[in-house]
Amino acid sequence: MKFKQNRKFILASGSPRRRQYLERYNLKFNILTSSIDETAQKGEEPVLFARRLASEKGRAVADKLEDNEIVIAADTIVVIDNKILGKPETENAVLPMLQKLNGNSHLVITAYFIFDSKNRQEILRDVTTKVVFNQVSNDLLAVYAASKEPLDKAGAYSIQGIGTFLVDSIEGSYNNVVGLPIESVLQDLLDNEFISI
Repeated sequence: MKFKQNRKFILASGSPRRRQYLERYNLKFNILTSSIDETAQKGEEPVLFARRLASEKGRAVADKLEDNEIVIAADTIVVIDNKILGKPETENAVLPMLQKLNGNSHLVITAYFIFDSKNRQEILRDVTTKVVFNQVSNDLLAVYAASKEPLDKAGAYSIQGIGTFLVDSIEGSYNNVVGLPIESVLQDLLDNEFISI
């Protein structure tokens, strides 16, 4: 499947999963990342936190651009009991995260930000998916935790990787759990004529 690309795209993310989603639809883009403070503000609701980070990542990159580029930025968080689980900061943080999710349901929220540097138009949306984990043994969790796969993943697991065995069911977008609700992003790109069929 190939779209006609009407504008130059900049992906404001180093995530290989987001890159692969754009590549899957033969979209051409450059990658330009920025460093922002990803600390939640006191009392900040998870969905607002994800939206703020996505827009800050996108705006930080947009400030470096020329006049005719489209910036795509995103941020994915895992939320359980209204608490945000980010990426584990150390190997020792992986297993406690997995134990918290084990046998329970949680939310995966991805906010994405699309910015048109030509007319300063902004699109900011969020997508939420409910994920239910299987109840698995602590030994099995420990084996997965030692696999290195969880280290750069929000919530310390990869639904599309070997961590797929952890997941009992989902309600909502699978792509969102991977890291980009591409079905929604593509529709916004089409609606705004950044791409066409």
